[in-house]
Amino acid sequence: MSMKRLLGLILVMLVAFAGITWAGKADPQTEKEVKEFLEGYSKAYAQKDVAAIMAMIGQDADVSFVDSDSERPVQGPDLIKAAYEREFGQVKSAAIKFPWVAVSSKGDVAWFTAQCVAEVETREGKMTVPANWTGVLEKRGGKWLLMQSHLSFPFPESSEGPPEPPAAKEPEPKGKK
Repeated sequence: MSMKRLLGLILVMLVAFAGITWAGKADPQTEKEVKEFLEGYSKAYAQKDVAAIMAMIGQDADVSFVDSDSERPVQGPDLIKAAYEREFGQVKSAAIKFPWVAVSSKGDVAWFTAQCVAEVETREGKMTVPANWTGVLEKRGGKWLLMQSHLSFPFPESSEGPPEPPAAKEPEPKGKK
């Protein structure tokens, strides 16, 4: 490796390391504000208040939500609003709690990872729905707005991932009985 290439590699590594150290655990104020955002979302969701939820979401055309119920990401405020309206049409009541939340940030951008537990009532009955939620927020005009959301549901048997498939049976050798 040439000296020029080695110095270039070291420079790239230093810049990457600096980027990692500049973004990280959110300061206490940002963490408090993001947790307040999540509580406000929970309250609006419990009230099935689509207008209040949409006021918490960026109105950019590229705002996108991903969840396990959709075949592809839902992108743009109109489609996101329609998805909430559909969901609330199926739900009698829902209460969301966040037993664990981690918040990181850099400037006016923050991201969170949260464990959620929703107590949901539908026409079919009541159920507890655990979920994992990650989101990216951007602070605009002093207000945090959700710009990207990804909701997933953990596998019931394990927190490590999907269950192992059953072991395949070895075929019996031909000619032996």
